[in-house]
Amino acid sequence: MRVNLIMPIILFILLVLSRMITDIPNFTATIALVMFTGYLIQNRLLSILVILISQIVSDLYLGIYSSMIFVYAAYISIALLSPIMMKKMNTKSIVLSSIVSPSIFFIVSNFGVWLMGSMYTFNLSGLIACYIAGIPFFDESLISTVLFTLTIFSIMKFIPKETKEIILIKK
Repeated sequence: MRVNLIMPIILFILLVLSRMITDIPNFTATIALVMFTGYLIQNRLLSILVILISQIVSDLYLGIYSSMIFVYAAYISIALLSPIMMKKMNTKSIVLSSIVSPSIFFIVSNFGVWLMGSMYTFNLSGLIACYIAGIPFFDESLISTVLFTLTIFSIMKFIPKETKEIILIKK
């Protein structure tokens, strides 16, 4: 079976660049791109590899941190859930996915900060304090994900190809 690698390569490059090109903390296209990577690359292993390798490459440039595994776990969860959430590929499913996905990222990544860090006590009040401290970052993440997801969805609508042609990787 011949595998077309154009879409995975494009998504890989966009995922790496999305983390490096931003002036506002957490205002990136990364979560939106993770969602579409999970949706467009039907081979689950390949979609996860594209996401993980792109994040490792960008983290090697941006810096290593203790809760990376939780960030990666959040991205993998989003990629695996995206084909289910965006199954109908309409505005409603896109908006719902773009709200659920940053929420998953917020819950998983902040849990990792609490678990791996030393800033918060290892009890329920420490966990709650960690989530409260993360709220200002969640705003940007949510807004950017909704905007970038709707933008990518709109661009896909103008591509004069059927969805089957856009989804280049076969199971």
